[in-house]
Amino acid sequence: MLNQRTPSNQREFYSGLDPRICNIGIDANALDRGGSPRDALVDRFLTLTSSGRLIVVVSGGVRNEVQHPRTPSAVKDAVLPRIFNLQPGLIARQQEERRQVLAVLQGNARPGKHAADASHLSEAVETGCAYFITHDKRILEKRDELRRVLPPSLSIVTLTEFFDVFDRFEAEQTR
Repeated sequence: MLNQRTPSNQREFYSGLDPRICNIGIDANALDRGGSPRDALVDRFLTLTSSGRLIVVVSGGVRNEVQHPRTPSAVKDAVLPRIFNLQPGLIARQQEERRQVLAVLQGNARPGKHAADASHLSEAVETGCAYFITHDKRILEKRDELRRVLPPSLSIVTLTEFFDVFDRFEAEQTR
């Protein structure tokens, strides 16, 4: 199992599931380019997605955010054609789970400020995602707390962390 090979300081963030055969959720910021080495990872992610090697499921909320006029066209082109959640009505259990995620993210912030992020994470769970890729600092800082209210099958990772896991599975396949 992957968790046994993951460095101890990262172990808690990985479910151990093979990202090549799982649904992957993304935050809109996961595909942002900024002239850094991460841009190459964005390109690699988009290539793997367009070739069908990764299964990306976009939450309805992320899809709505990406449609903002200021969103870079490269991000729109990458997100809008993907499978997405239609945001159906929620049953009582889902509403309660979303309230718990929001409570963790909310902290001392103004009420409602992190509702969209809580929805993105909850939709990732509801659509069976094993990984949620984000660069949102608040989400990443709250991973330990979020683990208490999200299922252990969902790993919240950065794009770099995602490729650390992906590459380990790829390396195992070639052995």
